[in-house]
Amino acid sequence: MNGRIIRDIRAGRRLPKALELEAGLPFYWDSIRADMCIWVERMLRRKAEEPDPSWNRPGYLMALRSLRDGARDPRTADEHLVGLVLQVVDALPPWALTEKRRCRVYLSRLGAHPLPTDEESRWTPGGSADLDADTGTDRQAAPVEADSLVRHPASIPPQANDPPERMRDILVGRAWPEAVELLRGMPFFKGSLHEDMRHYAGRLLGGIERDGYKPDDWNDCEASIIHHARHLRQVASIRTSTQWDLRPIVDRLMLAFPTAYHEGWLRCSYYRAALGVREAKVDIASTAVSLALVPAEAESPPKADYQLIATALGWLAEVAAGDPALAGQPRPIRFDAPEDTARHYGQMLVEFMRMPPTRSGP
Repeated sequence: MNGRIIRDIRAGRRLPKALELEAGLPFYWDSIRADMCIWVERMLRRKAEEPDPSWNRPGYLMALRSLRDGARDPRTADEHLVGLVLQVVDALPPWALTEKRRCRVYLSRLGAHPLPTDEESRWTPGGSADLDADTGTDRQAAPVEADSLVRHPASIPPQANDPPERMRDILVGRAWPEAVELLRGMPFFKGSLHEDMRHYAGRLLGGIERDGYKPDDWNDCEASIIHHARHLRQVASIRTSTQWDLRPIVDRLMLAFPTAYHEGWLRCSYYRAALGVREAKVDIASTAVSLALVPAEAESPPKADYQLIATALGWLAEVAAGDPALAGQPRPIRFDAPEDTARHYGQMLVEFMRMPPTRSGP
């Protein structure tokens, strides 16, 4: 019986069910792309379910059409197909369990793993919206500007408020860095800008980042935030995504936030700086200086937060190193990678500030 079913599937006379694909039966015409096209066509022709105000049917239909068009085009890379399938997973109605299982088979065969659903991410211990780093195929995105930074942007020795254990936990994915911790030199989640953005988008979708704020603050912008967060999670999960792919998504997400959500504004500002936006680098440096001088004004200059000062100096040095207005003047040293420039100047100036004062007599 199974032999006949397999022959019918390979000959294009029968579309395999999700359970059959999970059991190892072949795709329609022995092609995952042909299977996607036929499955999507059937889903598009299916009669609409009962209206559900929480489900975005137009977005669902758009995601299906994008997957169909991508599967039809032989130039579409597998990595891009992964992103299109993830779009469909995010857009599926909550009752479409069979369709979600089929998408998970697609992702598995394409060498990827599906992200947990929004509800799953809410109940994952620690609020993680990512898979464990040691399981499955590596989904680390290709490096973009500042993606390989371990500490941003100036590397300075750990202080009392910067324990090495905390840094190790963040790098292996056991802890989540707050936005102000990034300003103090902590690494991005799992040491990667892409991973940090993908995980942050999952936290937004799971409601984790909103729990500490008044629900009324999010009523008018929640739909827009969910839309942009899903887009950010999808693009940050693609290996070939670049800073040019990510910048506009981060911009739109940031503008969708309520003004009271300071954590989101600061984090997205830092993302923009790490993605090479010049004015964002200056904004982050200004913010770091302001935060660093609060304890100094309240007590004394030695109490200033030197890690925040290092961040500010590092970003400003990076901006200055590429400033055309410095023509004819002594040029700052510019390393191949912007983060190396930032580290060099941040470290140099912080060490200078830590030197004991010297007095010279007549």
